[in-house]
Amino acid sequence: MKKILFFILLMSPAVMAQNAVIFTQVSKKGTPLIFLPHIGCSSEMWTDIVPHYRETHAVYLADFAGFNGKKSVSEPYTDAYIKDIQQFIRQNKLSNVILVGQNYGAFVAVKAALEGDLSVRALVASDFYPKLSQVLDPQITREKLEQLQTGIRQGIMESDEATFTANQKQTAEMMNFMNAEDVSRFVEWQRKSDRKTLAETLCEQLETNLLPALKENKTPILVLSTWYFAKKYRNMPLSEADKKLKEMYGDTPNITHAVTEEAKDFMASDQPEWFISRMDKFLEEIERQAKDI
Repeated sequence: MKKILFFILLMSPAVMAQNAVIFTQVSKKGTPLIFLPHIGCSSEMWTDIVPHYRETHAVYLADFAGFNGKKSVSEPYTDAYIKDIQQFIRQNKLSNVILVGQNYGAFVAVKAALEGDLSVRALVASDFYPKLSQVLDPQITREKLEQLQTGIRQGIMESDEATFTANQKQTAEMMNFMNAEDVSRFVEWQRKSDRKTLAETLCEQLETNLLPALKENKTPILVLSTWYFAKKYRNMPLSEADKKLKEMYGDTPNITHAVTEEAKDFMASDQPEWFISRMDKFLEEIERQAKDI
């Protein structure tokens, strides 16, 4: 049903292709909102969120080359995506842009804003980690990181179709979604994606530490995080979240956190009403601050 509703939503969009990113314009009125997907995912992942904003914002959906059947490009992939996003914003003379991303999409959004002289008003980052390798192993060394990247490349690129599909389903069920329908969609997106692009985008994300650059951050960022796993598997109360977030984000200024215990990593799918309410509150505060200046 979600897929049907999404196609109805996009019956007459304007599609603009760059080299590495395909942008679909859903609506034209208001402040630009650009939604970026996670690794191997379709822009369809935002189907529960986009309808809320299409009447008030100029909404664009981004699909990355190599994901969900889109033709792949040459590596480094992250740099290619960032370049296209920056060019798209400049060429279309978009101002006060709000970039919204899920995990890798949020990583790309933050890098695009940090590295480019763009008119970005705010960032909304769901399940985002400035230094992903630190989350996987706080004591990670260069040697361990290289071993991890080698394992990722082998696991993704050398697995047969059945093993790859089973692994993606397990990940989606354990980490990403509450609903079986969302799991099935995710697995299909991954199956249609270019294996090398899947492996290398994850390795590029693991290679990067955004914390030094974020110390000088001037763009308001809303980070949406889940405490579901800490609560379920470690019996940790939500009151511990502030300490953990401080460890992950350090002294990053201009950052707002919102935490839920009721969703897995893809909060926009598991808990769309909560996601929208926190995003609305954040954007309203940004508008209020702008008027006060």
